[in-house]
Amino acid sequence: MSDSLLTANAQRLGANPARVVWFLGPRPASWNGVMQYSLDCIEMMSAFPNFTIEAIDIPAEPRSFKRYWLQLVIYPLRAIAAARSSSLVVLYQEDLSFLIPIIRLAGGRVCMILHHVQHRGQARGPVETLKSWYIRLMQPLVATADLVLSPSDVTACEARSDIAVPAERSHVVPVAFDGRFAPVNTAVRREARATLKAQFDVSIGDELVLLNVGTDESRKNNATLFRALALLGRKDVIVLRIGRAQNAANRQECRELANAAGVKVHFIEGARDEDMGCFYQAADIYVSPTLQEGFGRTVIEAQLVGIPVIASDLAVYRSTMGDSFLPVAGLTDPAAWAANIGRLAGDPSLSAELVQRGYVNAKRFSPSVVGALLCRTFDRAVHG
Repeated sequence: MSDSLLTANAQRLGANPARVVWFLGPRPASWNGVMQYSLDCIEMMSAFPNFTIEAIDIPAEPRSFKRYWLQLVIYPLRAIAAARSSSLVVLYQEDLSFLIPIIRLAGGRVCMILHHVQHRGQARGPVETLKSWYIRLMQPLVATADLVLSPSDVTACEARSDIAVPAERSHVVPVAFDGRFAPVNTAVRREARATLKAQFDVSIGDELVLLNVGTDESRKNNATLFRALALLGRKDVIVLRIGRAQNAANRQECRELANAAGVKVHFIEGARDEDMGCFYQAADIYVSPTLQEGFGRTVIEAQLVGIPVIASDLAVYRSTMGDSFLPVAGLTDPAAWAANIGRLAGDPSLSAELVQRGYVNAKRFSPSVVGALLCRTFDRAVHG
């Protein structure tokens, strides 16, 4: 559907907009990539008059009794009501898959947002293992949704091949980025580092600053980064690790590796969304050693700010970043990571080239482009 037809359709339906009820996760987790995807989608959809959006979230900490009570007991009741009163019910991630048959039995239409397909062997410790088991148990239900949105072609392909999502119900809507963090320059970097000193007691001098953002869990492969820095042997490195320690054992391992290697590291939890720009702007290199991603929004945020990216050579990153990042083929090989970090840190021309390519690449994911695609996708799901 062209943009002109979309506009005409919006005008035609504006007097009687379709109601969409969007089920989110715990409110305090709104900063993470999974929640941010839905929040950005809701904001983009608000610009289109042919839809009204009602967002429902969980006012409780992620790992609390109240959270699970609301999700497992109250959400099903609210889902039944939403199914009967709306044109479409959207579920923000895979852990709400159990609501799909409830919504369909109540006569509603349901959209599942599938961020990544859960695989065996990427969990460590009781919490991660339990979560992985639960998601894999629920995953087959995703195929019964009326619409399945994925942020990348790679995840959509895995959904079709691994959990039998019908091709006609599977659609790709990438992550949108609004460029809310100012691109870095000398003055911006100086101000960002001053803010980090004042608010988080992070002192940065002439050190090389490596940034990684996201939850600390096994699939993020953060321990490999610290093993690589131990091999690199540079003492003028600061690592900023931003995000919740979902796996405490993984966090502790990273801390011990850093201490043994003499690498300065700041593990920071509870950073607000408005703080994140300072971390990106203060960094010299963004590093993503992850083993699996559904999209990987943080690497694009880094590119928008003007930070060169080193990342795992994953199909999803090849899809979202093309040749605008420095890929590391040996995902769990510390020597490969050390070599690439050392190469980028010592080659200003390569760094400048990646910054320029990255900025051009990130522009592909503007809210205007992604929002129009999202609206067309929902329009087809609701109106045929």
